[in-house]
Amino acid sequence: MEVTILGTGTATPALERNASGIAVRAADLLILVDMGPGTLRRMMEAGIDTRLVDAILVTHFHPDHVSDLVPFLFASNYAFGPVREEAFHLIGPEGLEQYFSGLVAVYNDWIVPRGNRLIKREMNSRKRDRLRIGRAEIHSAPSVHTGASLHYRIDADGASVTVSGDTDVSEALVELAAQSDILICECSLPDGHKVLGHLVPSEAGRIASRAGVGKLALTHFYPPCEEVDVVAQAARTFSGKIVRAEDLMVIRP
Repeated sequence: MEVTILGTGTATPALERNASGIAVRAADLLILVDMGPGTLRRMMEAGIDTRLVDAILVTHFHPDHVSDLVPFLFASNYAFGPVREEAFHLIGPEGLEQYFSGLVAVYNDWIVPRGNRLIKREMNSRKRDRLRIGRAEIHSAPSVHTGASLHYRIDADGASVTVSGDTDVSEALVELAAQSDILICECSLPDGHKVLGHLVPSEAGRIASRAGVGKLALTHFYPPCEEVDVVAQAARTFSGKIVRAEDLMVIRP
């Protein structure tokens, strides 16, 4: 399993931090978690072929997590772009079908992959859910952010990575991430600057500690996080390995 961080930023534009996006290579699959604006460019910079995407997991529908989905789908139908002949999956919380229908209402069939190549699946937004793609198990659980938002866990090749998505303190995340090799966890603002719907580093550390994860990667930084040592703040509550994620960083179990 190999994880490439494609974006560690937020809705606030930042030169060094793209909006949310993660690529997971495992079990001969390429799985994306979120596609915030700029994700496609980051994939090019990382040498990741967009034609090889097998699944896109959407945590929630805020623009900083989904804005590159439209250009990705648009490009999928053009011979000089990232055309993929095989079917691929679009997975998200309840409301995915409505969201996709809304996009089609705006962009028409230009963003509908031809040949029935797009397989859509709504995950339960109120309790744990799971599905299997090839040799990868994908689990989801409701996060504490919007009315329909999810955490994801991917188990493949004898390893596991859990992605928090945007969330406040979440018991479901503790349970989902239990014994994960990697927990990629948001910490939007430093300790002392808590806002509802998001975590601070010490809360992310506490979740990692309770879940017994092997490695904690902090991400989703608003500008105030650049002024403090978020790793040190998370280390107050988690004694394991902690990394401050950066765009294009590669993380392995």
